[in-house]
Amino acid sequence: MLRPNLALLFVILAWATNIPATAVLMEHWDFWFVSVLRFGIGYITLWLVFQWREPAVRRTGAPVETWRLWVLGAAGAGLFGPLYNAGIDTSNPIMVAIINATSPAVAALVGRVCFGYPIERRMFPAIALAVLGCILATWDPANAGNPFAVRGGEPLILVSMFLWSWYSLAAQRWLTGWSQLRITTATLGPGVAMIIAFYLLAALLGLSSFSPGPPRGALDVGLVLWIAVGGITLAMLFWNFGVQRLGLVVAALFLNLMPIVTILVLALMGQLPTWLQLAGTALVVLGLLQAQLRSLPARRAA
Repeated sequence: MLRPNLALLFVILAWATNIPATAVLMEHWDFWFVSVLRFGIGYITLWLVFQWREPAVRRTGAPVETWRLWVLGAAGAGLFGPLYNAGIDTSNPIMVAIINATSPAVAALVGRVCFGYPIERRMFPAIALAVLGCILATWDPANAGNPFAVRGGEPLILVSMFLWSWYSLAAQRWLTGWSQLRITTATLGPGVAMIIAFYLLAALLGLSSFSPGPPRGALDVGLVLWIAVGGITLAMLFWNFGVQRLGLVVAALFLNLMPIVTILVLALMGQLPTWLQLAGTALVVLGLLQAQLRSLPARRAA
């Protein structure tokens, strides 16, 4: 039980720090090129590890139709990435955090509608605590205006959450018998191909550049390696591992820790958290603990 929890904690660390790292890189490069770097380098690293750890003679599991890998790649990267980032760019940050906090409920709904999995009602209190905690952690009463205003991009966040939940469940169901390393490599490849195609199209339309220029220095190189190797290679591998061991709903609860990680990073930089942020952090952690304790008997029985 410890290993999947640690794996998911790393995922949250990698994905939460990806946002500020990408912001620094986008001061020099446009988003399209940064996306190609992130997913492309992440996939190349993952493919090399896969060839090293699982040569062809040791691969197990039934063969899968190619179209299934392309559908999984589109849902997990090719369409998910652009839609999610477009949603963040055109949404209220507080509403993004609140919508993300409902990811366990979205995961449960996707599992029920698309795969016929029963909805685990024992998770409802944990979901409610996580949503409330995320709202408290991201709400700043001092800000003028309506902090919960909708700006139009919120539906894109919901669609991307649906795609990611579907990918997380479908990958485990369609690729039964495959290792998590093989699942991640086989599904990420088609997704990266789509992202590169989107970049080329954007360049042809004048939205990006075919000659983005070299990195400004060691910081750019380090940030690219972190968001690629940490945020793609390791994070997707650990995410699939966590979903396999703990289930999608529990894994999705970890996503509510992303604003908490941001708060901790700011605290290390000298910006102390508010009491609302501390209360929100406590509620999210309480929700995670309750979800794991409630699901523990079922996992022991399995």
